[in-house]
Amino acid sequence: MHIRKLIKFRNLIFMPSTHQLVAVMFTDIVGYTALMGANEQKAFEILKKNREIHQPIIDLFNGKLIKELGDGILASFPTVSDALFAAIKIQEACSASKALSLRIGIHEGEIICDNNDIYGDAVNIASRIQTLGIPGSILFSQKVNDEIKNKSEFQTVSLGSFEFKNVNEAIEVYALANGGFPVPKRSMMEGKLKKKNFQKRNVIMVLSFILLVVAAFFIYKKIFTKNDSAGIDKSIAVLPFADISAGKDQEYFSDGLSEELLNLLAKIPELKVIGRTSSFYFKGKNEDMRIIGEKLGVAHILGGSVQKDGNQIRVTAQLIRTADGRNLWSDKYDRHLEGIFKLQDEIANAVVKQLKLKLLITTDTTASSTNTEVYNLMLQGNYFAEKRDKVNTSKAIDLYLQALAIDSLDHRVWAALAQGLSIQASWGWVNPHEGYEKVRTAATKSISLEENQAEAHRIIGDMKMYYDWDWEGAENKFNKALNSEPRNPDLLRSMGSLTRILGRLDESLRWLKKSIDLDPLKPITYFHLGFQQIYANHLEDAIVTYKKILELNPQFPMAHVYLGEVYLLQGKPEMALVEMQQEQMKGKDFGLTLAYTALGQQKEAKAALSRYISEFQGTDMFLIAEIYAFLGEKNKAFEWLEKAYTGKDVRLPWLKGDPLLKKLKGDPRYTAFLKKMNLSID
Repeated sequence: MHIRKLIKFRNLIFMPSTHQLVAVMFTDIVGYTALMGANEQKAFEILKKNREIHQPIIDLFNGKLIKELGDGILASFPTVSDALFAAIKIQEACSASKALSLRIGIHEGEIICDNNDIYGDAVNIASRIQTLGIPGSILFSQKVNDEIKNKSEFQTVSLGSFEFKNVNEAIEVYALANGGFPVPKRSMMEGKLKKKNFQKRNVIMVLSFILLVVAAFFIYKKIFTKNDSAGIDKSIAVLPFADISAGKDQEYFSDGLSEELLNLLAKIPELKVIGRTSSFYFKGKNEDMRIIGEKLGVAHILGGSVQKDGNQIRVTAQLIRTADGRNLWSDKYDRHLEGIFKLQDEIANAVVKQLKLKLLITTDTTASSTNTEVYNLMLQGNYFAEKRDKVNTSKAIDLYLQALAIDSLDHRVWAALAQGLSIQASWGWVNPHEGYEKVRTAATKSISLEENQAEAHRIIGDMKMYYDWDWEGAENKFNKALNSEPRNPDLLRSMGSLTRILGRLDESLRWLKKSIDLDPLKPITYFHLGFQQIYANHLEDAIVTYKKILELNPQFPMAHVYLGEVYLLQGKPEMALVEMQQEQMKGKDFGLTLAYTALGQQKEAKAALSRYISEFQGTDMFLIAEIYAFLGEKNKAFEWLEKAYTGKDVRLPWLKGDPLLKKLKGDPRYTAFLKKMNLSID
């Protein structure tokens, strides 16, 4: 038996394995063998470039790079859509680099996961399909085509059926026919197909080839692994620049400049950039840079100061290595406000140069042409909007409207306005029906001015999720936004929320963990993670999560309540009551009703419920339904669910899998309600 087969067989017998249905992607460098013979060093450089292109894109689309097979790469994805989006981005990146050309093959099937490797017919079929391709093509099986045939993002064409070597049945192969992707003609397709008079290859030749591949692999690994380990860790956080203006009244501007730099750097695919909330967590804190780097998981920090006097600004910036606190670069800039966008580019490009990344293109044309007065008003609005309370959100909206009165064609201001209006509507500070229609108008206007931007698409996606209950529409919007900003932590959180609502709990966990990796100190993301863990019945994990929220923000709304709920689900009502009593926000009586009920203190439970309904019956219909379901009063629970439906309660999408509604699940009215919400029935 061949040594490699023997090792694989041993692993299958002695190592634990699992079976999964996944999309398998196999990519292969066109012309690599010839290049290896002509210029070995160049060939190794292309291998390295190939891996640099693949790894971040595979990660961004929820995939896993399984292994490199000579000049081929094997990866798996949870869905065929993820695999195809990744394949598109990989081909686009290869085309842009002009360093290499790929063929890509994709198939969906059951594989065996074992010891960080995968096996099965799906792997073999994907690799065989790839061989039919031409440079730049993306080919896939009928099973993949069946999954995406109703998705407008993918244009496909059948290439016919083929009988591949070592594959029992003929496979119908399709090609991605989107603009810019070549479709091979039948006459051009050779591939690894069955032949009637196939003769076995000479064993010596096969062994020689295997030895050559193994030798190439170890040479490659020796050269490039060493280089990689000595390379630069490409991760950074942008701390809020200090306002050192004479009047100390330019904090909005210094915060805004910091966020603009953060957003600019976040556009670089190779660079991990921590989100705003986590970076701004250290504002005003005299924390050691090494400790900040450890808490945020980054190797570099960009910080500095801003001094603004009228339209004159002085910015000092410095790049610090967190491992030892060393200052790698610093500079001072004196500018007129009119040059603010060029200044942002200069600072970002200086950072990029230090980290040995590709130079940035300049700021997008819309931002560069923004009127400086409009820019100033937008930064002021953003400053107030970040405070997330009723008064400051209203101030932010007023400032955005002032900016639009000057320039009604600035898509960023329209998106910021849509976000402010969304906060008002979701928190019930305005009539939700009127509020969300204003959100829709502002976000749609932003998109009409700039189609390829993420923020407005995300806002509409959130509205479709929480207000329209249009799950497919929400996912389409989020995917559209992710095409522009695949590492936006807010987008990743939204996808995590949507997949939890739809009951795709494992997928939800992956999205939320990616969001936390990019913004590790943002309480709202942990809040959604806690929900995912409750719905997945991972209660000990949920306790850790809610305690983390309270560590980050002891005043976070409902954190004590949901920590108390976890204790209730564990059968610990005394501990639950302690948490409910600590809640300082409006949900206190909601939690107390549940805890008193579990403890058998009916008088106290009745009083708390009466207070809660009296004050919040117009906004918290779904939570009241949860209480009645927990009490076992099914008729009242369904009555309040109907009220939540009529009143467009933004929490109603939490319906599926809610443990507080457990007593309703055997009732046909519950099934009917799930159908009415267009939620699948488990």
